[in-house]
Amino acid sequence: MLTKKLLRVSAMLLAAVMLLSLVGCSASREVRSGAGAKKIVATAGNIEIPYENLYYITMTRIAELKRVYGDDALNSPEQQEALKAFVREQLLTRSEALISIGLDYGISTDEGDVGDSVQERMDDILEQSFDNDRDAYVDSLNAEYLTDRYVRTYLAVEDYLPQAIVNEMLLRGEIDDSDEAATNLINGDAFLRTVHVFISRDNGKSDEENRANAAAVRAEVAAKSTDSERYDAMRNAVGGKYNNDFGDVLGNGYYFTYGETETAYETAAFALSEYGVSEVVETSDGYYIIMRLPKDATYIKENFQALKEQSYYVTLNRKVEERLSSMTLEMTKYGNSLDLMDLPKIDADGGEAMFVISIVVAAVLGAGAIVAVVYFLSKKRGKKAKKSHR
Repeated sequence: MLTKKLLRVSAMLLAAVMLLSLVGCSASREVRSGAGAKKIVATAGNIEIPYENLYYITMTRIAELKRVYGDDALNSPEQQEALKAFVREQLLTRSEALISIGLDYGISTDEGDVGDSVQERMDDILEQSFDNDRDAYVDSLNAEYLTDRYVRTYLAVEDYLPQAIVNEMLLRGEIDDSDEAATNLINGDAFLRTVHVFISRDNGKSDEENRANAAAVRAEVAAKSTDSERYDAMRNAVGGKYNNDFGDVLGNGYYFTYGETETAYETAAFALSEYGVSEVVETSDGYYIIMRLPKDATYIKENFQALKEQSYYVTLNRKVEERLSSMTLEMTKYGNSLDLMDLPKIDADGGEAMFVISIVVAAVLGAGAIVAVVYFLSKKRGKKAKKSHR
């Protein structure tokens, strides 16, 4: 009797281990980096900032500076101090404020609906960009100084967390969802319409050539003396050979509010008057030349519902700005001890071995415990049976 029970238990455990193995082999499950990636380098309000954030910011900045200024870009103490100031500034941004607000509403970047949406997105990324090749994905992470958790958090903050917070604010009555309120916001200073030329860093040309082309486009548009001439020149540039943004090929422009674009773009755009042309705006992805346009009443009427939903983010952004202004970055002892010119390397897949070991250990311990219980119960029944025969 005992042997049969042990065999059944063994079969169950084998099935469980096989299931865990299948889960472990899923290409889009979380790639676990080494423990060092999660060490806390700073705190700000109710959030903790891990080493992986500092590592990505620092390494990409160093690579960018060396690409633009050469290998001597960080040789002097002044240059290294400037790097340190840049990194600390980037450790606390709107993203951290948004995460902080999410926590106030019980919304996490890696759990619930947001976590589920991120996982679905990761499924698509692994399939479409890496043909479900997990090793290729890991190689890409390492090449870009990224971790899987950093990517997932970025996706959550950019694409899913704001909507989740807005939904919760609407449920709590913290956003006025009337048509009148939306109309006032859409026609107010918090909404802009802009058109732009974007020159990508990844277009096969050198960074120097891209900057020169952006400057040439800007000079040509800005040289026009009237609003209509500048707009015509801008539309020609949108359809020209340098523009790498094909989402607005007619040059009709985009409607947006605070918090929806990169900070550099937003700052430049909101500083413009109508038909004004920005200087060349540099971002991590490339170079923008921006023109502010007057709003189109017909477009607003035809697209009112979409713009109304977009207007909800004005309220959220105000909350984000308030939160960010109240947060103070506090470096931890570990964060202060780091030499930015010689950071410990992160292996994007460095924690995988421990994950597998933990599965095996858990399976073995579970098997041992179940076998022990079955054995104990069988012995106990055996003793009772002997007593009943006496």
